Amino acid sequence: MRITKVTTRNGDSGKTGLARGGSVYKNDAIIHALGDIDELSSVIGVCNTACKNSSIVDQFKLIQNDLFDIGGQISLNEDGANIITSESITSLDNYIDQYNSSLDPLKEFILPGGDLFSANLHVARSVTRRAERAVVELYSDSLENNNVVMYLNRLSDYFFVLSRFYNKSENIPENTWKR
Repeated sequence: MRITKVTTRNGDSGKTGLARGGSVYKNDAIIHALGDIDELSSVIGVCNTACKNSSIVDQFKLIQNDLFDIGGQISLNEDGANIITSESITSLDNYIDQYNSSLDPLKEFILPGGDLFSANLHVARSVTRRAERAVVELYSDSLENNNVVMYLNRLSDYFFVLSRFYNKSENIPENTWKR
């Protein structure tokens, strides 16, 4: 697909076109899901600018590419398709296990924070949760074995564990909820 003109004025009436053809109002569930996925990719881009670890930068790039694939699947209305493979989910599981293996067990809820990078990982986590809710709403009739939903569920865990791992590696104390 080649985009030669960004401003088309086609959306000025409150509707937008879909890759599969046709158009929907911009408050449609499909547009909410696409917007949340797009916002998530942007937040990851912000995280990327502050990341000093090249292997994590590479992970972020893979995740952003997966998110573009998810957006394409949603825009084409291919809810039965699994553009996200089980290998992509397993990769996230492996990253989570790798980072989590050096962390102390949680005893209290953690307050988002640390430094700017870590705090933005928490923003990515919460935007992932919102995107997951939007996708669940969109695919409510086909949730069983839906790799996109599974991937987003894992991805929020990835950002949470990565934030904890990063804070520990930088000797940044975790702030916990005080009851």
